[in-house]
Amino acid sequence: MAVELSAAMPLSWLPLISDYTRNAKKPFPSTVMSALCYFIGSSWMYAIGLGAAIYAGTSDIAQILTTAGLGAAAMIIVLLSTVTTTFLDAYSAGVSSANISGKINEKWAAIIVCVGGILIAILTPIEQFENFLYLIGSVFAPMIAILITDYFILKKREAKEGINWVNIVLWVAGFVLYRLFMSVDTVIGSTLPVMVIIGIVCILVNGGKNICSKKSWKM
Repeated sequence: MAVELSAAMPLSWLPLISDYTRNAKKPFPSTVMSALCYFIGSSWMYAIGLGAAIYAGTSDIAQILTTAGLGAAAMIIVLLSTVTTTFLDAYSAGVSSANISGKINEKWAAIIVCVGGILIAILTPIEQFENFLYLIGSVFAPMIAILITDYFILKKREAKEGINWVNIVLWVAGFVLYRLFMSVDTVIGSTLPVMVIIGIVCILVNGGKNICSKKSWKM
């Protein structure tokens, strides 16, 4: 479970990072530094969480903060960390919405998403946060697998059609496959096998489609 929840976070942040690095003068160094800083920050966060859980004898964050005697300081830390990450998410949601349709206002889309996120946070029990991480894992694992396969293996540098229905079907299939893997206890978890399977299928399907289209073009 720990491996899956740890994998879900960086996978969900991959599309967000691109919203900030897309305008960089040096894309490759910017991307590498973003990934490296995220890795260091996340590793440090996990180390602090592990140490705090061992110290307090519980994994309950409220009890950990109480045991540490932080009180109001803990609330300020949680508030500031939440505000910063939420701003990044809201901005990315606005950019993604504008990419889908030029008629969508980037700023208003970000505001609507932010308000929706606040309502969900207020109305949803905190116990469901773990299920939410599994949900984003099942959404992003197959999506990133398709993205990596398309760009780095099949060498697709631009979208030739508005919607790639083949990849949409693969994405949905990957989502279902991830949910099925959740009921299976494996050493490597669900994320890695799902990404490998979807990546292979993506190569076979899209690679075969490209070969057929080239043959028909020559004929």
